[in-house]
Amino acid sequence: MSANRRFNLWRTLIAIFISLVAICFAVPLLYDLTGVRRNLEDTIAPTLAAQLTRRTRIPPTATPRATASPPPASIATRVPHTPAPTVSALNGIPIQRLVLISDSTRAHVRDIFALGQSLGRNPRAVAKIGDSTMVYPPFLSTFDRRNYQLGKFEYLQETITYHAGSFGRESVAVKKGMHTWSQFDPAWAIPELCAPSEGPLECELRLQNPSIAIIRLGANDTEFPSLFEQNLGAIVKFCLARGIIPVLGTKPDRYEGASNLINNLIRKTASAYDVPLWDYDLIAGTVPGRGLEPDGLHMRGGGTRDYRSSAALSAGDALEDLTALMMLDAIRREIGAAESK
Repeated sequence: MSANRRFNLWRTLIAIFISLVAICFAVPLLYDLTGVRRNLEDTIAPTLAAQLTRRTRIPPTATPRATASPPPASIATRVPHTPAPTVSALNGIPIQRLVLISDSTRAHVRDIFALGQSLGRNPRAVAKIGDSTMVYPPFLSTFDRRNYQLGKFEYLQETITYHAGSFGRESVAVKKGMHTWSQFDPAWAIPELCAPSEGPLECELRLQNPSIAIIRLGANDTEFPSLFEQNLGAIVKFCLARGIIPVLGTKPDRYEGASNLINNLIRKTASAYDVPLWDYDLIAGTVPGRGLEPDGLHMRGGGTRDYRSSAALSAGDALEDLTALMMLDAIRREIGAAESK
């Protein structure tokens, strides 16, 4: 065999070897990057096929309003004597616009809570369901770390004490790149903590057994708004059927453009299911750059949690924690839960 033919043979064998390596290692990696892990935060958008595949995993549930049971005797049914809110507006926006709970929603919240108590939900536990805006800066964790000063918001302290332990907890349903459909996909769950058939949402609700779930998603769903609306509704119904109060939060970014479509769909969903709306989008518009990094998507960290200072009221992450806490406070007052109970 000539030297040239031997060279060609070796080159062919090497090419075959490289191809086998690509099949065994590179292809699964590429699938992971472009399939299950596909997200806008990594500049790759989810495919329609992937969306439809995950959508079939959503279990059917029903809203529980008609079947809610009375709360057990151990749960107070009146608002406790706690300091009344002393702040009516934040950066010029009325608090009732940021923490939106209509009269009908108040009645629904009481029904959901009563159902949850009949099912054994922990009235003090709060679950977080979200994407990278809850990952960094660590959403609400400052209130378990106690590195804050409330100043004129001191009336919120009882709510911090009441829900202590939930703020710093790392939720299995919070992850960078999370979509609404990913919440039902076991591939996104943590195998060490979740059952093989559980998606992150179901797993987190089982582990935390909360009475309230704060839900903020949408940064990674902007290309398929109709699927986002459908999947967000499925998340809400999943919580309602289990006696868990779903709080829907709007997102700080305007990734989909001036239409603000995703946030408007979040508002629409909150209204349709009569659940509390934490409208963070409004307060984000009062701070430089909407409180985001230059990419216009991720939250900028580092804002002080000393709410006695004006700096805290111009930092998106500090206002994020504060307004979410205001929502928890409003719900606690509605269900009549006191810290001493």
